[in-house]
Amino acid sequence: MNIFDLIKEAQLKLGNTNYGRLEAEVILAKLLNKDRVYLHINIKEELNENIVNEFFKNINELLNNKPLQYIIGNQEWMGLDFIVNDKVLIPREDTRILLEQLLLLKKKIKEPIMVEIGTGSGILPVLIKKNWPETKIFATEISFETLNVARENFRKHNVEIESFNCDFLESIKNNHIKADIIFSNPPYISEEEFMELDPEVKREPYSALVGGKDGLDYYRRLAEEYNEVVGNVAYILIELGYEQYEVVRNIFENKGLKFIGIYKDDGNRNRVLVMEHINNEN
Repeated sequence: MNIFDLIKEAQLKLGNTNYGRLEAEVILAKLLNKDRVYLHINIKEELNENIVNEFFKNINELLNNKPLQYIIGNQEWMGLDFIVNDKVLIPREDTRILLEQLLLLKKKIKEPIMVEIGTGSGILPVLIKKNWPETKIFATEISFETLNVARENFRKHNVEIESFNCDFLESIKNNHIKADIIFSNPPYISEEEFMELDPEVKREPYSALVGGKDGLDYYRRLAEEYNEVVGNVAYILIELGYEQYEVVRNIFENKGLKFIGIYKDDGNRNRVLVMEHINNEN
């Protein structure tokens, strides 16, 4: 079977789904280790049986709601290519707002110590180091399999990130690290909201999506524990659900943090909260 016929048959199989020629071409290009332009130039190229079989296996996975990024094993984000699999959350455009706010802190801190809680695929530390080399970043991740993906991405992009396989801030506390900046894109979906998600999204790690019954467990825990890993002045930057702004702000203000700002995503929804810790006792 040649490239043209293979893509045509895949389109028929995908039928009235949300997928079509684009996804079929992306899958085939990955299998051939080529770009999509190559497919268009070589439409009459005959493919071996192994490639054809693997291609239709991938198409069936797509039909069974496996995300395309997991099928091809990578995702482009902010101009870089990242390794992803079903152990990590797929990078979203909204998280760009968190990255932008982190990089704006260059104006306030010259060589900060940063701590990320729940690094996932490691996209944020990689982009921060690429754009702000003077930072020292520590990343934590409770899942060993997830952390392995992040470490692969750290190596792939040749950035020096110290990472810990631990629960929340446990290793940061144990190593007496004092952060100037704490940041995270935490699980913030409620258990009820999870039930309404698209089947494809439900294939992503549950623990990276759901933040307890009301989606706020992570924020409550951070508000309780952050003070153990910061110096006299520190910033906390977190992504949140667009309807959670007021309640999350209150959680942190009740623990003595000062509100700096709430920043919106491209859909004009509240997305990133920035708070400041100042120790007035010294």
